[in-house]
Amino acid sequence: MQVPIERKSCMEITGGRKSEDVQYEMPGLRMRVFSKQSQQGLEGGGEIHFVSSCASGRITRMLIADICGSESIFKQFSCQIRDGLMKSINSIWQNRVVDEMEQQLREFAAQGGFATASIATFFAPTRSFVMCNIGNPPPIVYRKQKRNWEVIHGTQQTGESDNGDELSSIEGVFTKGEYRFIETKLEVGDHFLLYGNGFAQSTFPGGDVVGHSRLLSALQDATHTNPETRVEHLVRLIREASKDSEDSTMLACTITDQSVGLRNNLLAPIRLLRKAKDSTNLNE
Repeated sequence: MQVPIERKSCMEITGGRKSEDVQYEMPGLRMRVFSKQSQQGLEGGGEIHFVSSCASGRITRMLIADICGSESIFKQFSCQIRDGLMKSINSIWQNRVVDEMEQQLREFAAQGGFATASIATFFAPTRSFVMCNIGNPPPIVYRKQKRNWEVIHGTQQTGESDNGDELSSIEGVFTKGEYRFIETKLEVGDHFLLYGNGFAQSTFPGGDVVGHSRLLSALQDATHTNPETRVEHLVRLIREASKDSEDSTMLACTITDQSVGLRNNLLAPIRLLRKAKDSTNLNE
């Protein structure tokens, strides 16, 4: 299905908890958002996704979180995550976002909630991709030069003692040492897929659970086809086979040679003086 491409506004955060099939064009990046929310409301929580763009458009940050908890706790935690992303919208370093998320997860668990999350940052000038994965499925990357899809599990931090012991004493909280950190360079024509547990726990026609291994196998079955077309086809098959599934989110990104325009470069200092535009929706 042909989806119109929308220009992603600078200094804006969008997403939330809403069903959408939309395609964004940003410097160095084209993104397709596949999000389907269940009809069960927010009882027990749900899945959210956020996408933000900095004052010039060079920095794109993405987050997918699966939140388990009451409706009030879900909305409170979702707002905290969104506000944290907005505060760091112009920072190329996502350490601050991860550190704030760690504290938020700890407070959230103390209220009886539980969440998994993926936080990723793409910096267009160097085509660098960094990600922190906290209990979500690992990303899958397509390397155009090798014509090959691969799962990137990342590495775990070791020797974390500042918060690790304290965090591990709270049931339902990942310790910092369990976080998976990923850093890689991408080239024009490469692709990467971020998706939540809802999508990973869906099924293919025939009943196979998607998971990252089965999804990788399905992608590798047709490496001769256009990667974007292949991803769209698989998402459609999985959704048709999992109509009664819970929330499901995938962010499918393609690396492009689109540079930052002169207008955005000139307006960036002015935008820095303004608050980021909030286009999110958490009420669906």
